[in-house]
Amino acid sequence: MIKVLIVDDEPKLREGLKAFIDWDSLGYTVVDTAANGNEALIKYDLHVPDLVLADIRMPGMDGLKLIQKLREIDEHLHILILSGYADFDYAKQAIAHQVDGYLLKPVDEDELITYLKDIKQQIDSEKISEQWKHVTKVWTREALIQSVLTETSNEGEDSTILNKKAEELGLVWRNYQVLLISVHPQDESDTKLSALLKRKLMDKFEDTGRGWVFYIHAQIGILLKEPLLSVELDQLYKWIDSQLIDFGVYFSVALGRKVSTLHEIGQSYVDARELIKHHFFLDNGNVLCLDSSNIECNSEDSGELHTHSLSDQIYYAIDIGNLETMKSLVRRTGKFFVSEGYSELEIKRRFSEILTSILNKASKQYPELQDRSIEYGDYLAEIYQVRTIQGLFEKIDFFLMQMMSHLSDGGSHREVKIMLDLIHRNFGDNLKLETLSGVFNYNSAYLGKLFKNETGEYFNTYLDKVRIEKAKGFLEEGYKVYQVAEKVGYTNVDYFHSKFRKYVGTSPSAYRKEVVGHV
Repeated sequence: MIKVLIVDDEPKLREGLKAFIDWDSLGYTVVDTAANGNEALIKYDLHVPDLVLADIRMPGMDGLKLIQKLREIDEHLHILILSGYADFDYAKQAIAHQVDGYLLKPVDEDELITYLKDIKQQIDSEKISEQWKHVTKVWTREALIQSVLTETSNEGEDSTILNKKAEELGLVWRNYQVLLISVHPQDESDTKLSALLKRKLMDKFEDTGRGWVFYIHAQIGILLKEPLLSVELDQLYKWIDSQLIDFGVYFSVALGRKVSTLHEIGQSYVDARELIKHHFFLDNGNVLCLDSSNIECNSEDSGELHTHSLSDQIYYAIDIGNLETMKSLVRRTGKFFVSEGYSELEIKRRFSEILTSILNKASKQYPELQDRSIEYGDYLAEIYQVRTIQGLFEKIDFFLMQMMSHLSDGGSHREVKIMLDLIHRNFGDNLKLETLSGVFNYNSAYLGKLFKNETGEYFNTYLDKVRIEKAKGFLEEGYKVYQVAEKVGYTNVDYFHSKFRKYVGTSPSAYRKEVVGHV
């Protein structure tokens, strides 16, 4: 809606103008009225209207002076003046100040409506023109940035010309730094996702004057005006992650060097682009920088290691149940592959070969592993979906720990025995699988599967059964139901009731009455 401010020293005329015109139907809204020029300036600052209707004759600051003041503030403001017949010559002076028209009092409704329709057309055209100018400027700015980054602008081009272009577009800064975001594709929807992320980044950086966002070779870039602090980089990475987490895609963010001239922006971009290319080796859940640490490679080991010996060493480590040695060997193997210059795909393929060899060897010693061949095959396939080498190590650890649970101690795992002992001795405590996984330094999902494989019961189910058996004993001793619930680790009595009925078939009260003979 177009905002209107009515200025007149006659209250009846002000209110009359508000009432007898259907402003809404014409696309206008009267935001306020003022009784004189001074008050009008205050109301203008408050509302910033698009159109001012002002009387030419008012006490204090008259309409002509008001128009002069308003023109100094806003040269594009639309103004209609109101005047009596005797002020006609005086009113004509206002035309020099680019008023849209004048109306004689009493105001003719049809004449005012005609003016309002014309002004609305002008304002609509002006808005379209401004939007086009903005779009054109943004496009030109993005085109200039892309040109500099891709070196389509001649490096020998006169710096004065380049700086002039940049100055026109607001790109002359003291420093420049390129931050590059790559949303790694999963399907066609990622194109729309990148466009959505770009708009949000524009709100975050362009609207705050911190930089300009652009596309470059299917990646999103930000030309930063000032370097980001380490904490800001961490916050930005987490913010991007929050924007993409629901879409099931992964991404990498890289930061090039800080430079001081437009011609050097390309160097900053190349830095960021190369870091993105090596995200598999460098990415560890944060922004990749030039000082990002690659995997340390011990050159002394390189000549001593061979794939078959590595496979044997890892097998022996899991066969004796030495978890730490197994993890160490996996990482040592990965470092060896990196030192040999293997690509991401080659590293994954070679690890897959090693794990397949270990599985085949273990299956000969422990035939029961053959029943889990499909499960292990799925684990091997997941290796190729991992996006970083650190994630690859963790995936391999999980695979081998699954196997270790069947090789160590004839299938009866020491950790499970310890867990069973803990449950029977500490059933009244708030025992959780997540807590125990921290004690054993195992993944909680792996530890849960290990427990299920050894006992035939899920951890929580086994714990519930132990607690209910203990509860039956306490009820038989004459304890009240709420006392028993607390003693066996249930803080909620109703929850204890439901668990007891599930495993015993009757309520705790009924069981106590039946066994003890009284409530």
